[in-house]
Amino acid sequence: MPHKHSAFWVYLCLLLTSALWGSSFVFTRYLFLAEPALTPVMVVSMRLVIAALFLWPCLLATGRVERLRREDLHWFVLLALLEPFLYFLCENNGLRRVPGGLSSIIIATIPIFVPFGLYAAYREKLHWLNWAGLLLSLGGVMLMIMGKGDGAEVSLQGILYLVCAVITAVIYSVILVKMVNKYRPYTLTLYTNLFGLFLFLPLFLFCGHFSTLVQLRVTAGMWGALICLGIGCSVLAYVLFNFGVRAVGAARASVFNNIIPLFTLFFAVMIGQEAITWQKVAGMVVTVAGVCIAQKKPGEFPATYHMRDSNPRSSE
Repeated sequence: MPHKHSAFWVYLCLLLTSALWGSSFVFTRYLFLAEPALTPVMVVSMRLVIAALFLWPCLLATGRVERLRREDLHWFVLLALLEPFLYFLCENNGLRRVPGGLSSIIIATIPIFVPFGLYAAYREKLHWLNWAGLLLSLGGVMLMIMGKGDGAEVSLQGILYLVCAVITAVIYSVILVKMVNKYRPYTLTLYTNLFGLFLFLPLFLFCGHFSTLVQLRVTAGMWGALICLGIGCSVLAYVLFNFGVRAVGAARASVFNNIIPLFTLFFAVMIGQEAITWQKVAGMVVTVAGVCIAQKKPGEFPATYHMRDSNPRSSE
């Protein structure tokens, strides 16, 4: 670790990153519970607008806006189509139907499936720990799905939406491998957010979402949740994570992603969104253990990245 960075501040930044990304499930779930008429297209469109309005001036002020190469334009469009467009549609539709704790656990399995995607695309070698972690995590997810100790019903449709989000993110991560060495992380974040916003705008403006939104009563709490999602989860968390990656490396920093579901459940319980049951705790522990095991030998694979909230998990 570079001496100029105190270990305390580095790990504090990484903990704050996990807390922010964990809170994103709770904030999104809160919006759908507070106003059932809100749609995923409305929430994601407003979130991307807020993130872009915040990130663009910051990069312009620091002179860190990179130009895109013409030969890479189609890759950026494809990345934006996968994530944030398809990923957020699936994730938010899942969050409308599935509690945030279980949703975050399912999304947390993405790093397990990425090596399998890399094997399919690039024939990268798989380690037996990948299979062990996969089976263990799937068992933990099933334990949470089958647990009905708090009387809550789990929507099969919501689970399928979240599974589609995982598949989309894995394909995105496989393609992102082509781009991470050509552009800085904030450049990838900025342009995929912008292209994603352009993909959402036609749906938002011409499919009835805008007319519905202007008739809704958006409370101060809902605006606060949107700002936290747009600035806190999509921008600030990304900056903190990349600071941590620069200081301790991607492998050590990525371990903190495994505790995101713990923060999600903590925040959800704190605001009364969910109740703690032994099935949830046991399922979460088993799933997180599976994710940790699957990532035990990062040297077996090339660096892989996932844009949770449209942010590549990478350093400059």
